[in-house]
Amino acid sequence: MSKQNYTLGRGELFFDRFAAGTFDKTGERYFGHTPEFTINVESESLDHWNADRGVKVKDESVLLQITRQSSFTTDSINAENLALFFLGEAQTITEAGGSVTAEPHTAKVGYFIQLGADDENPAGVRGVSSVTVTDDTSGSYTAGVDYEVDLALGRIEVLEGGTITDGTNLQIDYTVDATTRSQVITKNSQINGALRFVAYNAKGDDRDYYMPYVRISPTGDFALKSDEWQTLGFQCEILELPNSDAAAIYADGRPVANP
Repeated sequence: MSKQNYTLGRGELFFDRFAAGTFDKTGERYFGHTPEFTINVESESLDHWNADRGVKVKDESVLLQITRQSSFTTDSINAENLALFFLGEAQTITEAGGSVTAEPHTAKVGYFIQLGADDENPAGVRGVSSVTVTDDTSGSYTAGVDYEVDLALGRIEVLEGGTITDGTNLQIDYTVDATTRSQVITKNSQINGALRFVAYNAKGDDRDYYMPYVRISPTGDFALKSDEWQTLGFQCEILELPNSDAAAIYADGRPVANP
């Protein structure tokens, strides 16, 4: 009788993203903690039924197609994982710093102004200092009375009860500090690579899984506000490498030394 192998699965997931437009690997990156990882296989067959006599009997079945997929979630919300979820890229924004003079904004009392927002940088700047607010008729305004500044986010609130009125043409001077920050932007591009699962089972023999070619796509909700830990959901089409003899999935047991 063969050995029973009751298994309680655990393990770590790694993704080796292909360089754009190629099948060239760029290095395996640990996804971070993945509470769930599953593989799903579905097949479709063409059956033949013999109906010559009495009850029809299936006398042939041909496998037509097989679909292999995997799905997983991660609660490691880092820039690289966000980039995968948004089908985009993670980048580092380096601000050299410098002064901005008379940036124009139209005031609306009780509303907020984002500094530095333009076609090239729609989200605006971060990290500012030396903010002064005037208008196009040489009027000047007082921080804490007419407006409040969030220096880290580069945002100005036009305060109710101050002297700024709706429609005032504001001119804002400020300094952009020399800073570095991460940014994720959408690209809507396909994300291809190789996927590896390294088992560290709580119970049962460890068996590692390698998929030489997968296409990752995001799925499900990403709750920016919730009473639960944030998670990112993904699904993968498990494909076969073109012009290659590689299989779609490899499931490797751990090596045992020969006697």
